[in-house]
Amino acid sequence: MLSAAALLLAAGADPGARAAGLRLWALAGAGVFAVAPPNVLFPDPNVSMLQRLNWSPPRLLRYQARRLGPLVLLAAVPAVLVAYGDSGSPLQHLGVKTVALGQGLLLIGGTALDSFVHFATLGARSQAWHEGRAGQWYARAVEEQGQGISLPRGLVPALFATTRCFAVGVAVVVATAAAAANGLHGLAWAPGALLVGWAGVRLWRSRAAYDRHFYHTTAFYAEVLGGGTVAATDREPVPYDALYWVPARWRPAAWASIRQLDRRLPLGRLVAVAHLGLWLFCIRGGAPAFITGYLTLVFTGQVAACAVLGTPSAAPRPFQRALQSVGDWIGTRTFVNLRWFGPHMGSLALVVLFGDAYGWAWVGTWAAVHVGLSAAAATAVTLATEGSVRSAA
Repeated sequence: MLSAAALLLAAGADPGARAAGLRLWALAGAGVFAVAPPNVLFPDPNVSMLQRLNWSPPRLLRYQARRLGPLVLLAAVPAVLVAYGDSGSPLQHLGVKTVALGQGLLLIGGTALDSFVHFATLGARSQAWHEGRAGQWYARAVEEQGQGISLPRGLVPALFATTRCFAVGVAVVVATAAAAANGLHGLAWAPGALLVGWAGVRLWRSRAAYDRHFYHTTAFYAEVLGGGTVAATDREPVPYDALYWVPARWRPAAWASIRQLDRRLPLGRLVAVAHLGLWLFCIRGGAPAFITGYLTLVFTGQVAACAVLGTPSAAPRPFQRALQSVGDWIGTRTFVNLRWFGPHMGSLALVVLFGDAYGWAWVGTWAAVHVGLSAAAATAVTLATEGSVRSAA
């Protein structure tokens, strides 16, 4: 989706606009790298195996850097498309496009490396805050003035780190843009290069003792996220009463299924991002065939997520068959899939209200498509799980 958006936004843009777009994309990447590394890296799911293998500190560093690699590619690949995605004149201004891409990738790499180093070595500082050996000024502000954020004390350094990493990313992007705007094209490389060098020096200094940083930080996050003594408050599950639109016969199972799905997959965030992409494509005047394919992909992906509820850990098959019949599970999962029916149709209604390319019949057609896909996905998952138990019996 990001690649398609990059191609659409860059279509027909001149080299100057592409350079500006790459800097804006690097700014967005700075926001992602300020938030995502602790969620991607910690707690490490393979820590027990790594302790048995007893890898050297440099090898642990390479292992953890590879785990962040897909996130860097998620930012770098659309940047390449913004730079070179030019169907009208793909071979023109290659030098200017390459320079802009190089500066953009340098900014993306610098912010990614800076955030990686900062978060990967945060364990000792977080533990010190939790034990009261650091952050006394913050404790006094909370206790005496009632100020502060409702978080376990050990998580406050991670919150500060998010702000700090994003501020650094904004600073280097703005400095690069200022140098380019004033015609100092050579100096436009300096902010990104300095950030890469600064982060690289810090990482090199931590290299010899990286095993201490790795195990300390992942142990702290495992305690926070795994229900230890400093466990953070979990997000409130969907209330039972909120499922008033589900028939009473299937409501208890639908509620339990939605809770399981929410624990395993942040589907609401993915649906929101998908519709942001839809609005972007519609604003840019995307072809109806492209919009149709995009919505088909979004709706199919959303209903296909109910396959998570068919895994053995989520749905022990004999136990599921003891609770409900196959037909009841199909009905239950159909309504689980229809949970996002309202947001989907509301988004399409906004497209109709603020544009003239589509009408209300278009919304009705997609409503029918979503209901059909919800029932089809629910039927397929149920026949492959509870249905297979009945066949075996």
